[in-house]
Amino acid sequence: MKKYFILFLFVILYMSCRYEESTYTKTFVTNNSSHSLELIPYYQGMGSNVDIKNVAPNSTLEILNNNNRGKGTGYSYPVYLIPFDSLYVVYDHSDSCVYYRENSNGTNPKAIKYDSIRSIYNVSNYVRKITQEDKRSISNEYTFTFTDQDYLDAKK
Repeated sequence: MKKYFILFLFVILYMSCRYEESTYTKTFVTNNSSHSLELIPYYQGMGSNVDIKNVAPNSTLEILNNNNRGKGTGYSYPVYLIPFDSLYVVYDHSDSCVYYRENSNGTNPKAIKYDSIRSIYNVSNYVRKITQEDKRSISNEYTFTFTDQDYLDAKK
Protein backbone atom coordinates (compact mmCIF):
# COMPACT_ATOMS: atom_id res chain seq x y z
CA MET A 1 0.00 0.00 0.00
CA LYS A 2 2.85 2.35 0.83
CA LYS A 3 4.35 1.80 -2.65
CA TYR A 4 1.07 2.84 -4.31
CA PHE A 5 0.88 5.95 -2.17
CA ILE A 6 4.44 6.94 -3.12
CA LEU A 7 3.74 6.22 -6.79
CA PHE A 8 0.52 8.25 -6.62
CA LEU A 9 2.33 11.12 -4.91
CA PHE A 10 5.10 11.02 -7.52
CA VAL A 11 2.57 11.14 -10.39
CA ILE A 12 0.72 14.09 -8.81
CA LEU A 13 3.95 16.02 -8.22
CA TYR A 14 5.18 15.30 -11.74
CA MET A 15 1.96 16.51 -13.33
CA SER A 16 1.84 19.67 -11.24
CA CYS A 17 5.39 20.73 -12.10
CA ARG A 18 4.82 22.32 -15.46
CA TYR A 19 6.88 25.06 -16.95
CA GLU A 20 4.95 28.27 -17.32
CA GLU A 21 4.77 29.97 -20.69
CA SER A 22 5.53 33.67 -20.92
CA THR A 23 5.38 36.60 -23.30
CA TYR A 24 7.75 39.56 -23.21
CA THR A 25 6.67 42.67 -25.09
CA LYS A 26 8.31 46.02 -25.81
CA THR A 27 6.55 48.86 -27.59
CA PHE A 28 8.47 51.63 -29.33
CA VAL A 29 7.48 54.94 -30.88
CA THR A 30 9.71 56.09 -33.71
CA ASN A 31 9.65 59.78 -34.54
CA ASN A 32 10.85 60.13 -38.13
CA SER A 33 9.83 63.78 -38.22
CA SER A 34 11.99 66.79 -37.48
CA HIS A 35 9.61 67.84 -34.67
CA SER A 36 9.46 66.86 -31.02
CA LEU A 37 6.48 64.80 -29.87
CA GLU A 38 4.62 64.74 -26.60
CA LEU A 39 2.10 61.91 -26.11
CA ILE A 40 -0.54 62.77 -23.49
CA PRO A 41 -3.30 60.25 -22.64
CA TYR A 42 -6.65 61.78 -21.64
CA TYR A 43 -9.71 60.47 -19.85
CA GLN A 44 -12.88 62.57 -19.82
CA GLY A 45 -10.97 65.76 -20.54
CA MET A 46 -8.26 65.21 -17.93
CA GLY A 47 -4.68 64.60 -19.01
CA SER A 48 -2.55 62.03 -17.21
CA ASN A 49 0.70 63.71 -16.14
CA VAL A 50 2.16 60.37 -15.07
CA ASP A 51 1.84 58.79 -18.51
CA ILE A 52 3.24 61.59 -20.71
CA LYS A 53 5.90 60.39 -23.15
CA ASN A 54 8.33 62.76 -24.91
CA VAL A 55 9.99 61.65 -28.13
CA ALA A 56 12.82 63.70 -29.61
CA PRO A 57 12.98 64.41 -33.35
CA ASN A 58 14.42 61.57 -35.45
CA SER A 59 14.61 59.14 -32.55
CA THR A 60 12.98 56.06 -31.09
CA LEU A 61 11.67 55.71 -27.54
CA GLU A 62 10.62 52.57 -25.69
CA ILE A 63 7.25 53.53 -24.21
CA LEU A 64 6.12 50.22 -22.74
CA ASN A 65 7.82 47.06 -21.52
CA ASN A 66 5.83 44.23 -19.95
CA ASN A 67 5.78 40.51 -19.25
CA ASN A 68 2.71 38.31 -19.30
CA ARG A 69 1.83 34.74 -18.48
CA GLY A 70 1.09 32.55 -21.45
CA LYS A 71 2.66 32.58 -24.87
CA GLY A 72 1.06 35.00 -27.34
CA THR A 73 1.15 38.41 -28.98
CA GLY A 74 1.52 40.30 -25.69
CA TYR A 75 0.15 43.62 -24.50
CA SER A 76 1.32 46.54 -26.60
CA TYR A 77 0.75 50.27 -26.10
CA PRO A 78 -2.80 50.26 -27.57
CA VAL A 79 -3.86 47.77 -24.87
CA TYR A 80 -2.22 49.98 -22.23
CA LEU A 81 -4.22 52.96 -23.58
CA ILE A 82 -7.63 51.26 -23.20
CA PRO A 83 -8.52 53.10 -19.95
CA PHE A 84 -7.96 56.43 -21.71
CA ASP A 85 -10.52 57.77 -24.19
CA SER A 86 -8.07 59.79 -26.27
CA LEU A 87 -4.42 60.55 -26.80
CA TYR A 88 -3.13 64.02 -27.66
CA VAL A 89 0.05 64.28 -29.66
CA VAL A 90 1.65 67.70 -29.37
CA TYR A 91 4.33 68.69 -31.91
CA ASP A 92 6.97 71.21 -30.83
CA HIS A 93 4.82 72.28 -27.85
CA SER A 94 2.34 73.99 -30.21
CA ASP A 95 0.48 72.03 -32.91
CA SER A 96 -1.57 69.06 -31.73
CA CYS A 97 -3.63 66.17 -32.94
CA VAL A 98 -6.05 63.94 -31.04
CA TYR A 99 -6.47 60.19 -31.49
CA TYR A 100 -9.65 58.42 -30.37
CA ARG A 101 -9.87 54.85 -29.15
CA GLU A 102 -12.28 52.32 -30.64
CA ASN A 103 -15.96 53.18 -30.04
CA SER A 104 -15.08 56.60 -28.65
CA ASN A 105 -17.74 59.28 -28.88
CA GLY A 106 -15.34 62.23 -29.09
CA THR A 107 -16.52 65.31 -30.95
CA ASN A 108 -13.30 66.75 -32.37
CA PRO A 109 -13.85 66.85 -36.16
CA LYS A 110 -10.07 66.82 -36.82
CA ALA A 111 -9.49 63.76 -34.64
CA ILE A 112 -7.92 60.63 -36.01
CA LYS A 113 -10.39 57.81 -35.54
CA TYR A 114 -9.54 54.25 -34.56
CA ASP A 115 -10.16 52.94 -38.10
CA SER A 116 -7.54 55.23 -39.65
CA ILE A 117 -4.28 53.71 -40.84
CA ARG A 118 -2.54 56.41 -38.75
CA SER A 119 -4.29 55.61 -35.45
CA ILE A 120 -1.92 54.90 -32.57
CA TYR A 121 -4.81 53.08 -30.83
CA ASN A 122 -5.10 50.42 -33.53
CA VAL A 123 -2.56 47.63 -32.97
CA SER A 124 -2.73 46.67 -36.65
CA ASN A 125 -0.94 49.97 -37.40
CA TYR A 126 2.14 48.79 -35.52
CA VAL A 127 4.96 46.75 -36.97
CA ARG A 128 5.32 43.58 -34.91
CA LYS A 129 8.65 41.80 -34.79
CA ILE A 130 9.31 38.54 -32.96
CA THR A 131 12.78 38.93 -31.49
CA GLN A 132 13.01 35.53 -29.79
CA GLU A 133 10.85 32.45 -29.58
CA ASP A 134 11.28 29.06 -28.04
CA LYS A 135 9.01 26.30 -26.78
CA ARG A 136 7.69 28.19 -23.75
CA SER A 137 8.32 31.89 -24.37
CA ILE A 138 8.16 34.58 -26.99
CA SER A 139 9.55 38.12 -27.16
CA ASN A 140 7.76 40.73 -29.28
CA GLU A 141 8.54 44.27 -30.30
CA TYR A 142 5.86 46.64 -31.59
CA THR A 143 6.80 49.89 -33.33
CA PHE A 144 4.59 52.81 -34.31
CA THR A 145 6.15 55.47 -36.54
CA PHE A 146 5.29 59.16 -36.72
CA THR A 147 6.27 60.99 -39.91
CA ASP A 148 6.43 64.57 -41.17
CA GLN A 149 3.03 63.96 -42.78
CA ASP A 150 1.54 63.40 -39.32
CA TYR A 151 2.92 66.79 -38.31
CA LEU A 152 1.46 68.44 -41.42
CA ASP A 153 -1.92 66.83 -40.71
CA ALA A 154 -1.83 68.19 -37.14
CA LYS A 155 -0.91 71.65 -38.38
CA LYS A 156 -4.04 71.92 -40.60
